[in-house]
Amino acid sequence: MNRSYIVSLKFSKTKHILCSARINGIHANLLVDTGASSSCIHSALQEHFKLQVKGSPFDAAGANQGKMKATMTKKGPFHLGRYKMGKHGFVLLDLTHVNETLLSQGAKPIDGILGADFLIKKKVLIDYRNRKLIL
Repeated sequence: MNRSYIVSLKFSKTKHILCSARINGIHANLLVDTGASSSCIHSALQEHFKLQVKGSPFDAAGANQGKMKATMTKKGPFHLGRYKMGKHGFVLLDLTHVNETLLSQGAKPIDGILGADFLIKKKVLIDYRNRKLIL
């Protein structure tokens, strides 16, 4: 199997998998979550990442929060590690509860989540032993 991109991963103090990305050219710290159906960005960071809303707000189901209001963004330039991934859209979602939990456990907050929509589309393999995403 020929793969051309290898992206380094880090593990947080809480053992969550993290990767470095750029959204519209701006650095982002993303949690890799195979159980999240969509890639999300903390809604409070919409302007920071220059994300433009696409469509109307909708209800999204969160793991701990029940239904939450969410909004889709227009697709924009997305880099994972140092590799250009093309354009990708994100769900804007309030991740305050996630970051509060991470902070309470001594971990750093995240900007967003890299979810199954991206991982499946790019046929990503996760090499836990070597801490790599293989695309």
